[in-house]
Amino acid sequence: MRLSADQYRFLTGYQADNQLRDSFNQLAVDIFKLSFEDWYQSGFWKEKYIPYTLFDQGSAVANVSVNIMDFYVFGRRQRYIQIGTVMTAMKYRNQGLCKFLMEHILDQWNTRCDLIYLFANHSVLNFYPKLGFTRVKEYEYFKDIKKGNASGSFEKLDMKIQGNRDKLYEYAKNSYPISVLSMHENADLVMFYGLTILSECVYYLPLLDAIAIAQVNNNQLVLYDVFCKAEVDLEEIINILLLPCKGAETIVLGFTPRDCSSFESREIANDDALFIRKGKTGVFTESRVMFPLLSHA
Repeated sequence: MRLSADQYRFLTGYQADNQLRDSFNQLAVDIFKLSFEDWYQSGFWKEKYIPYTLFDQGSAVANVSVNIMDFYVFGRRQRYIQIGTVMTAMKYRNQGLCKFLMEHILDQWNTRCDLIYLFANHSVLNFYPKLGFTRVKEYEYFKDIKKGNASGSFEKLDMKIQGNRDKLYEYAKNSYPISVLSMHENADLVMFYGLTILSECVYYLPLLDAIAIAQVNNNQLVLYDVFCKAEVDLEEIINILLLPCKGAETIVLGFTPRDCSSFESREIANDDALFIRKGKTGVFTESRVMFPLLSHA
């Protein structure tokens, strides 16, 4: 697709410009009901999150963002690119704007990383295969909760307090990996969740010197992730979280644990389908793993 220069203005990495960032945020609020402003003002929107945006008369009308993701995958460091925040204003749809942005990103990043991936909802499942992506299964780990195991101490962290924000950032930045597929040097993305949709779900566990992000959804204790400076016992983490997260009957992990022996696994069935560029799907076809939930951008 060829875009007219006087029709749309194509910009990338412009977040320091207040007017342009405000317009990007407005589009995100309109589409996802989610603003990136607090994340930016807190200093966590850095060089690893790159918006590629088309503007019309100063208004953001279409966007696809690049997220530079460093992972340890079964102990091996890999650089992945996650594509996210794919959005188009309602009256600008069906013009191929996101396709233009996607093709530009793929041309720019295809040879600069180990893997490119994204998550898509069911309304666009036929779109991404046309761009060279293959749908891949993910698996989550879960088990029933044994009654009477709740024990320990915890402190719910108020994320409006700067000291608690600093604490979460420090632990996320220097965490011991508890997953076979764990983020490295991406505490900024963890802070996005800690400051927005999961701000009420952050707990410090003093006896284990660990921070856990967890909540109860439909009688399930969802343990999104654990950040600790030394190896911890996952069972102890779960038992402590049963105190603030009452009513849970099962535990579901938001990551693939290093030791899966006490958990069952099942294919993830939700609105986010994983797509990976063809020819790079190996670890997901060979192992029952998932991207950590807090790595979704």
